[in-house]
Amino acid sequence: MMDRRSLLRTTALFSIGVRYRFHDGTPSASRVAMDTASNVSLVATDLVNPRGMAFDPNGKLHVAIGGSPGPNAGVAIIEDGCPRVLAGGFPTARVAFRAIAGMADVAVLDDRLYALLAGGNIDDGAMPNGIYEVTGPNDARLIANISAFIRDNPVQSIPGDYDTDGQPYAMLADGDGFLVTEGNSNQLLRIGLDGAVERVVDLSEGHPIPTGLARAGDGEYYVAYFTSAPYPEGGAKVVSITRDGTITDTWAGLTLVTALTTGADGVLYALEMATGYGDDPVAIGPGTGRVVRQDGADGVVPIVTGLDLPAAMCFGPDGALYVSGPAFGADTGEGFILRIRLDQLENEPVLAPRISELAGAADC
Repeated sequence: MMDRRSLLRTTALFSIGVRYRFHDGTPSASRVAMDTASNVSLVATDLVNPRGMAFDPNGKLHVAIGGSPGPNAGVAIIEDGCPRVLAGGFPTARVAFRAIAGMADVAVLDDRLYALLAGGNIDDGAMPNGIYEVTGPNDARLIANISAFIRDNPVQSIPGDYDTDGQPYAMLADGDGFLVTEGNSNQLLRIGLDGAVERVVDLSEGHPIPTGLARAGDGEYYVAYFTSAPYPEGGAKVVSITRDGTITDTWAGLTLVTALTTGADGVLYALEMATGYGDDPVAIGPGTGRVVRQDGADGVVPIVTGLDLPAAMCFGPDGALYVSGPAFGADTGEGFILRIRLDQLENEPVLAPRISELAGAADC
């Protein structure tokens, strides 16, 4: 097995040294004019590489914690602006951009909380990648072993940075199980509560790195492609996939998509980790992430700009959009969750303020 773990293809990225800097929040005319404070608020801080989120039936927000190096990934619930760990001690690993792969996503199904682990490594005797049910304080049980499935069922085109544990990324509750994107071998998986894992479709040709996942309709799903190195701007896209594995291009002209979701009206939204770097991955940096809305087959309408390497998003029961980040660089608690009120946005995109300008979360 090559370089341990690769959610995002690592070709050349470690050697070229991607620059990391937090958005400096320099005031601009558009920020002042749009009064972003009324549209964007801070839900939580002091998060160590937060990833996917989910609300339970009581409206409580749960978040996957990528963690920092060591066995400290897990799942937290947000209470009064602060994270409270529900289950911890899960393994982590480094991936491209020096990001952490630990807990990747969470989902609620039949009032039960499930978590998707991406930091496992059964070669080293660690926990396998897979879906775990969080059954109590610091207690979780394995539901489905994705590591074993990856090893027993190779895809058609093995990537150069092949990871035999795979790299699960996003999870969507669906019927009596889950859909999961896996971004190293490149595939869409269906996983049952009985532990059965099956491949919906092999997406390995060209190593597109499937990430974001959303429901498109009855038996149809949207899957986002992050794209492989050098991550050309505008080279990412979204496809729709039916249960029988039929793939249809749905939305082109996107960049570094890390998450997908649909609004109440069925409109598709994408979360772009970074923009404005052209074809030079060295220039990828914070403060350039965006929430965009689909407008036709290749139309991109910016909704919120200036985000610091956003990692995941979901709509809450209040109709607001929740965004977590950064995707890398939060090993010591710099992670955040933002709440964005789309119903108050005008025709111009909102420039997100820097975290220090926002009030809302407690001093944890």
